[in-house]
Amino acid sequence: MARFVSDSLPDDALALLRPGNLAEKRNRVVQIITVDEEGWANAGMLSYADVIAKDGGSLSLATWGDGECATDLRRNGRITLLVIDDDMAYYVKGRASEIQVPGDALTDANDTGGHSTLAYFHVAVQGVFEDRIPTAKVLGGVIFEGTESEQIAHDAILKKLASI
Repeated sequence: MARFVSDSLPDDALALLRPGNLAEKRNRVVQIITVDEEGWANAGMLSYADVIAKDGGSLSLATWGDGECATDLRRNGRITLLVIDDDMAYYVKGRASEIQVPGDALTDANDTGGHSTLAYFHVAVQGVFEDRIPTAKVLGGVIFEGTESEQIAHDAILKKLASI
């Protein structure tokens, strides 16, 4: 059972989500949950290059601007991020607000094989819950294999997020 641990990211999660070390971030996933207008959960997966921690209480993320999660965030701002990786499982609850990012609009590959313009959000961390028991160690999180174009897109996204 998850238990409340803090109003900000623990040091191990903060270290994973800081900008930099793109090689480590490239194929790892942060899962997100938003709430639609009927109260149902919408799930999404973002690369570690799509979510960065400014500090323990503040995250920036990029997601498809025309996706369900972005629509939910614009409407009610509620988000939970699942940061599950080697020997950690955190559920980070926060409030998101969309931010306008100057410069060229970036796109990312979408679920139809096309490209979607990205939307950027600031997330104020409101609570972190840990799901850890001494008898069961988490050995890893979700990992994906991206194409070269996916890697190029995520390199650009990480650079953009680090600049805002």
